[in-house]
Amino acid sequence: MFLGMRGRTWLLLILSRIVLNMSFRVAYPFLPAMARGLGISLEQAGFMVAARSFVGLSGIAFGIFAEKRGYKAGLLLGIAFLLVSCFLVTAFQNYWIVFVGFVVMGLATAVYNPSVQSYVSAHVPYRHRARALGLVESSWSASWFLGIPLSGLLIARWGWDSPYLLLLVLGAVLFAATFRLPDAPSGEEPTPASSEISGSHSPPPGVPPRRIWLALAVTFCILFGNENVMIVYGAWMESRFGLSVQSLGLFSTLLGLMEFSAEISVALLVDRLGKRRGLYIGIVGTAVSYLLLSFVADTLVLALASLMAMAYFFEFSVVSSFPYISQLAPAERGKWLAANYSLLVAGRVLGAMVGPALWEHFGALQPIALVSIVGSLAALCFLSRAPRPDGEPT
Repeated sequence: MFLGMRGRTWLLLILSRIVLNMSFRVAYPFLPAMARGLGISLEQAGFMVAARSFVGLSGIAFGIFAEKRGYKAGLLLGIAFLLVSCFLVTAFQNYWIVFVGFVVMGLATAVYNPSVQSYVSAHVPYRHRARALGLVESSWSASWFLGIPLSGLLIARWGWDSPYLLLLVLGAVLFAATFRLPDAPSGEEPTPASSEISGSHSPPPGVPPRRIWLALAVTFCILFGNENVMIVYGAWMESRFGLSVQSLGLFSTLLGLMEFSAEISVALLVDRLGKRRGLYIGIVGTAVSYLLLSFVADTLVLALASLMAMAYFFEFSVVSSFPYISQLAPAERGKWLAANYSLLVAGRVLGAMVGPALWEHFGALQPIALVSIVGSLAALCFLSRAPRPDGEPT
């Protein structure tokens, strides 16, 4: 047993997250190949990706479903959506059918991601939950390092849809294995490990939901600020320093390494620091990174270092938020983690709209970084008013 679950359960959940994350991330570097394969414009292909992201706003509805039917049901529904989406993408070479497949793919992550966070949280006591969720969230960077090179090889040999055929096969295996998982313990009663080891209890029933929404507003602001910069950093690096597409691709790999480092840091440190304190550290570090970007516009090395610091602290804050939110209302954990996912998507969508608009208007990174700093300050204000779970250090 490791942190309340068997090793094979951990392996299954992490592999499933890698597969679902790979289905989500593979489109970004290979979108031109997909557009050519479907005979459509890059703009039409981008519209598919945007629609897939937008349906993530439905996460809260599926959170209520998982709360009523059980977190395991949410895991199975998410993988089922993945199977349907990959089938539509690979079986038909029609734009609108593939478009529907991408929408269903967005539903897969909207269901599965909060459900796996809830499933793990139900098994792992709060004092160890950052380690547990940090390990699960390492699947995000792992899907990039493992999935993108493999997808490139498959596309070069068998065409743009071949990665989704692989994901269809893997998804079928994962669905069968997930079906055999035990149900998660009820969120209303801590597991024996939780009560014996942590001695923590559910937050007082008098905590109003509006205070939990303050914690979710933190997620919205964090994601808005980061996406606001990330959506234009490639254009900025090209125009300011003349970097090639190949150089940007290599630098993206370095950003992935920083993400992985942050995920492991959360797993190793945040249970001792405190989840709320980890959030403060991540938000402040990200804000400082945005500030540095405003002053390093003429130096490539410093610009790269600032972007890498931004990637690290952003991921540190996001992953720290998951165990924190998981304990705000344990009896309704699935609903609130799903709502958090919806706010995450909303922040990303708004940032993806504001960043390019500011870039088109100013043609410089400083105003964009300033808006992201304001987003970080708003996140700190919301966090200062958000509830503190039991067992959280002062």
